[in-house]
Amino acid sequence: MMAKARLALFATIGGALTGLISYAFLRSLDWATNTRIAHGWLVWLLPAVGLLVGAAYHYLGGRAKGGTPAVIEQGHLFTHGVPARMAPMIFGGSVVGHLAGASVGREGAALQMAGSVTDSAARLARLPADQRRLLIAASLAGGWGAVFGVPFTGIAFMLQVTRRHRWQALLPAACSAFAGKVVVDALGYRMTNRPHLPAPRWVIALPFQLLLAGIAFGLVARLFVWLLHSIRAQMAHLVGWPPARPVVGGVATLGLMVLVGRDYLGLSSTLLTPAFAGDHVDWWVPLLKLLFTAIALGSGFVGGEVLPLFVMGGTLGAAIAPGLHAPAPLLATTGSAAAFSAAAGVMLTGVVLTVEQFGWNTLLPALIVGATARLAAGRPGLYVAHH
Repeated sequence: MMAKARLALFATIGGALTGLISYAFLRSLDWATNTRIAHGWLVWLLPAVGLLVGAAYHYLGGRAKGGTPAVIEQGHLFTHGVPARMAPMIFGGSVVGHLAGASVGREGAALQMAGSVTDSAARLARLPADQRRLLIAASLAGGWGAVFGVPFTGIAFMLQVTRRHRWQALLPAACSAFAGKVVVDALGYRMTNRPHLPAPRWVIALPFQLLLAGIAFGLVARLFVWLLHSIRAQMAHLVGWPPARPVVGGVATLGLMVLVGRDYLGLSSTLLTPAFAGDHVDWWVPLLKLLFTAIALGSGFVGGEVLPLFVMGGTLGAAIAPGLHAPAPLLATTGSAAAFSAAAGVMLTGVVLTVEQFGWNTLLPALIVGATARLAAGRPGLYVAHH
């Protein structure tokens, strides 16, 4: 009983620390995005920023280079813990990347920061390895609760990616997830782009429309994972010095930007506004976001994968809705989470994420879309370490 209470206490402390660093991270990302938009010339620094981030990780990163898969791995099968340097490195690397327009997200960065600060606290307290493992697993929920404001999604994600001893980590995960959310909310940060949908009209065609949409989301998730891994492999093969790889990625991003504009730089969360509203979205929007993100992450820029996949799925749902004669807001909201959950192989997490953001009316559509997308995506590979 004392051990469980101690774990819950340390998970709450870790969640609160995650909330504090996540609040600073979210505010920093907002500042970086607004500054880049106000000073358009900053995007031309993207190759130089890539060199800076690449060199920092190459020479100073150590085990922090493992990223989100390494955190998941340590929560699943503990060996050496999560390095303390991971939190400041992913924080700084993500913010400067966004300042120059790298198409990366924030949730993956939050998971890394959560694992780093939580395990650092556990290491200072000299907790044994089995308790550190459970706290790292719990920190995965804390990252979701803090940065995305979805604690139940974080708990579901932890249960799906840390199969060993996951039920022992359930209470600490709940403590971490809600502590992270409470701290961010208390500091005054509010999430946006979350419409609550009315109940859908269950006409005969709707299940078939959702099935077809789910196939599309799964195929896009599959394409993204394949392209991401392909770019990483080609970069490793063709560019011998790792710090030069994000330089190449930065140049490629600028070339694409000249051709198609700046809408796909950074988080691109504004692309979701017309998608969720049911407005017209062109079919190439999700594909271009996919390409920009695969280049950025595949070449060595650091950040998250979740929000870019969220944008891909949401805009794809709005784009295909007219052709399927389906309600665009429904396909956009369910597709936003399904694209991520299919890519990561965590269908349950996607369903919980949809309901937690958009309301209970999306539960059955999210199940249909999520299951179909998971099947269409095949063997997932976004977080390789947990398979």
